[in-house]
Amino acid sequence: MSRAGVYKVDITPPLGIDFIGYHRPTGVSNIDEHIFLTAFVFENNNTKSVFISIDNIGMLVEDTLVIRKQISSKLKIPTEQITVVYTHTHSGPATVSTKKIVKIYKDTLMSNAVKAAILADKNLQLSEIGWNVTLGELGINRRENTPDGKVIMGTNPIGPVDKRVGILVIRNEKTKKLSGLIIFCTAHPNVLKGDSDILSADYPGLTREILENILKCTVIVVQGASENINAMYRGSLENMEKMAQALSGYVLTMLPKVKFEPIKILKVVSTTLLMRLKEIPEPLEIHKMAKLAEKEWGVNTDRWHSVILDKRKRNETYLTINIEIQSTQINEGSFTGIPMEPFSETAIEFKEKLSDELAFFGGYTNGYLGYLPTKEAFLEGGYEVELNHVVYGPITNLWMPPDENTATLIIERALDLF
Repeated sequence: MSRAGVYKVDITPPLGIDFIGYHRPTGVSNIDEHIFLTAFVFENNNTKSVFISIDNIGMLVEDTLVIRKQISSKLKIPTEQITVVYTHTHSGPATVSTKKIVKIYKDTLMSNAVKAAILADKNLQLSEIGWNVTLGELGINRRENTPDGKVIMGTNPIGPVDKRVGILVIRNEKTKKLSGLIIFCTAHPNVLKGDSDILSADYPGLTREILENILKCTVIVVQGASENINAMYRGSLENMEKMAQALSGYVLTMLPKVKFEPIKILKVVSTTLLMRLKEIPEPLEIHKMAKLAEKEWGVNTDRWHSVILDKRKRNETYLTINIEIQSTQINEGSFTGIPMEPFSETAIEFKEKLSDELAFFGGYTNGYLGYLPTKEAFLEGGYEVELNHVVYGPITNLWMPPDENTATLIIERALDLF
């Protein structure tokens, strides 16, 4: 039996809640658009899976696991068959804080995730699905080369970008009316920058609004390996509309060519890799890293500095952390995700090794830890390998960057899932 169900919940926070994504002095003072949580349930014979999209930058792995376990208990399916992805908007609300407003919001958000999955399951209907993929101009590589051979955050027009735009379309088997659309693309939802005080799902949210008005079905956008890929157009609501119009256009062009069939293959598999982090440096280098992060990103690095120094004194020079790699296959298409931000090169290599344009690979899946640079990126330097762990390590527990070979190991393990 081929069935699918969907349910969407409004998760717009109260005014005043902190942003996450840029270090802004004030909280949310204006709501440009509401943000949402959307749950899809897929069923084929004895297999059932849940796919949830949440409009925020990403939640901790442990909080995401709580959501997955609660849904697992309610729907009587393994936790490994539940996927939670984050749209990674840089204009969304915080979910990690000691502030009461954030704690209450997070609890409500997690409850809504479970509620949405349960109601999507109740909405199951006989369905058929179809895939399509094209190439689009949505993102631009942001690792700009400098004359001294190092990399800064900027623009690299010739840098690698996974330009694929893919769609998974769901429709009612009897009426042939569309019920859901999942878009896969690669570009940071960071059109609105740190000078914006507007709550927004960024271009994925506006794309959803445009397409839902046209197609009369529920739409979500899933991020690919977009760590080093900025949005092509940035800095204003007008540019956000340009991004959304471009993405919507690619989708609408592909839709007439989609061939539908029942869900014949439904597999969700998961594996865990013990990820080794880079060696903790000498105290002088630790101090330099902390000072640089304070200067360039305006953050307080006291906790990172003290924890890393303490670990160094106790000879804990090599840290490890578990990372889940999960793959969802529905008929001929698939999405493999990790709770990190992979470079676009990783997704390109993954689909090339599978020789499959419908094999999508992305981050922001089942939680958030930090960046996953390629081996080459460590030689070039830049924020992704030098400072990100200093800024966000105290929150995510990724205290140092992953070992240089980690991206390669993750690809190998992901390929094993197939």
